[in-house]
Amino acid sequence: MNASAKAGVPIVGVYGSARLPETNEHYQYAVAVGRALAGEGFTVATGGYAGVMEAVSKGAREVGGEVIGYTVTSWDGLPANRYVTEERDSADLFDRLRKFSEVDLLIALDGGLGTLAEVAVSWNLLQVGSDARPLLLVGEQWQALHDFVRERLIVGEADLNVVRLLPEGSAPSLVAATACELVGQRLGLGGPWESQQRPTPGAAAPTSR
Repeated sequence: MNASAKAGVPIVGVYGSARLPETNEHYQYAVAVGRALAGEGFTVATGGYAGVMEAVSKGAREVGGEVIGYTVTSWDGLPANRYVTEERDSADLFDRLRKFSEVDLLIALDGGLGTLAEVAVSWNLLQVGSDARPLLLVGEQWQALHDFVRERLIVGEADLNVVRLLPEGSAPSLVAATACELVGQRLGLGGPWESQQRPTPGAAAPTSR
């Protein structure tokens, strides 16, 4: 179990593209998802950079949530986005994947090849590992991937059922509610996880960088 979960605050990791501009509707959706997750009391973790990662971080900070950024500065030399409250630098992309594998839940939003790689690793860990973190896939691209895996790869029904899917345009509140359900299952609570202390809206000034 990770350090935040030991303190009673599970970490929800969110995968997503670094390439979406702030004007993109999927960026704005990711802001709303980050806001909803932090509003439920989760600590949010992303890759720490731009695009969906920044959007989720921004939304979480808007309601006073904490944001972990798993950066890889030795690889890209880029600073974390200004909404990250705790940067945890990784030695390389494989080290970053290991860090993500230690959170309490993983959610995939809109992304490209990097996000696809992260989803594939997380899905495979669920297939082979008893302590792997639950994976929630949100959007039509992940439904298409799920269909492709079912139809073209050598898998069984159990391999397909280890991930949870939500359709394109699912309300951020539904994403957050599903996160509570999956984290509750992972922690053996017998029901959805509920925070004993919600973040305070207004305590969301970006970290200076």
